[in-house]
Amino acid sequence: MYLLYIGVNPPAYVKAVIEPLTSSDLSKLTPRDFYFNWKDFEDTDLWKLRLQDSNEILAAMSLTGFPSESRIEINLIASRRNNVGPEKQYDRVAGCLIGWACRLAVGKYGVDACVSLTPKTQLINYYKNKYSMLSAGTQLYVDGPTLYQLIQTYIDHEPGEDNP
Repeated sequence: MYLLYIGVNPPAYVKAVIEPLTSSDLSKLTPRDFYFNWKDFEDTDLWKLRLQDSNEILAAMSLTGFPSESRIEINLIASRRNNVGPEKQYDRVAGCLIGWACRLAVGKYGVDACVSLTPKTQLINYYKNKYSMLSAGTQLYVDGPTLYQLIQTYIDHEPGEDNP
């Protein structure tokens, strides 16, 4: 998968990887850099995103599976503080993590897979518009063809293809 490095002109794609967060990684996810106390999520499935050629964690995600519902819930998704807002260096970070959750859901639940999250109020329209998520009460979710499209767009995408 690729992130778009927008810290250069012209922007360039850089290879990224998503892998399980280790217990030693938890100490690197300080509230100063990642807004949250990630140790509160130790009992969930934790994932990190980093550049292929760097050990620096750019973002992290907490997931919980609900097998009886064929659903994975994104409990928390956060980019490193210096990669948020108009001064961020990399684009596609959240999309890659959401796409990864979709891929995991398909691997576990097949065609019935669903991914959901409970967004902050100010992000509801962003998730709906950017990732085509649908409302389900207090949560947003993605399933069916849209879930597969997120995998294609953010995980299987190769630079130079029409879909960024």
